[in-house]
Amino acid sequence: MNPILATVILALIQGWTEFLPISSSGHLVLAQHLLGVESAGVALEIILHLGTVFAVILYYRNDFLSILTGGWDYLRGGRGPEAVSAGRLLLFLILGTIPGALGGALFKDTIESAFGDVRFVCYALLFTGALLLSTLFVPRRRERLSAVRAFFVGVFQLLALLPGVSRSGSTISGGLFLGLDPEEAARFSFLLSVPIILGAVVFQLPDVGAELRAGHLPQYLVGLVVAFASGYLAIGAMLKIVRKGRFGLFGIYCLLVGILGLFIL
Repeated sequence: MNPILATVILALIQGWTEFLPISSSGHLVLAQHLLGVESAGVALEIILHLGTVFAVILYYRNDFLSILTGGWDYLRGGRGPEAVSAGRLLLFLILGTIPGALGGALFKDTIESAFGDVRFVCYALLFTGALLLSTLFVPRRRERLSAVRAFFVGVFQLLALLPGVSRSGSTISGGLFLGLDPEEAARFSFLLSVPIILGAVVFQLPDVGAELRAGHLPQYLVGLVVAFASGYLAIGAMLKIVRKGRFGLFGIYCLLVGILGLFIL
């Protein structure tokens, strides 16, 4: 397959499925097996992840600007309303990132081996489907995000280190189980994606090595732009879906893809 076309396909999958609760890692693995799309390679994989990170940062630019300005003010002792709000959000993001960061470091080899097991990915998609459908039976509450809730949302994010388990699906589901307002659960899930993805990028940098070549620059730029644009659109679409209470219905899709994958592969 043409490298640019393959990059566009992988970038679209990464951008949309990173934020829709259907597992970007699972779909990338299935695309490689079903469509004959070659693995992105570490360098391109990092580029695609950075595209989705930039999408979140742009979409929630006010939150990140608040963290940079008010959060710094809070750390220096400022206790005004804006500083306290930014400081709390910074604390919540740190607490929510800890479980995934520890899990990624401790179980790196196990997680990497799971990416080579297509049947495992299909079973993980079935798990994601069941998790999403279960949220349809959770009474809607409007609890405030707290340190404890942020940490436990991070525990749900830990599950998504496994290919086939959706990161946004698990974290938003976790937020709903903990009583968060659906839109607030989605917002925190998307904000939480930035530190965990950047951490994974840093973790992968030593493996890039000779993959980075000037001749691949057009491919990298296409991947970055497509992943960014599709990711930005996916965030907006996902928020509309969450507001309408249709988040759990993605579980049906995940179940169908998981079952289909088990029969075909």
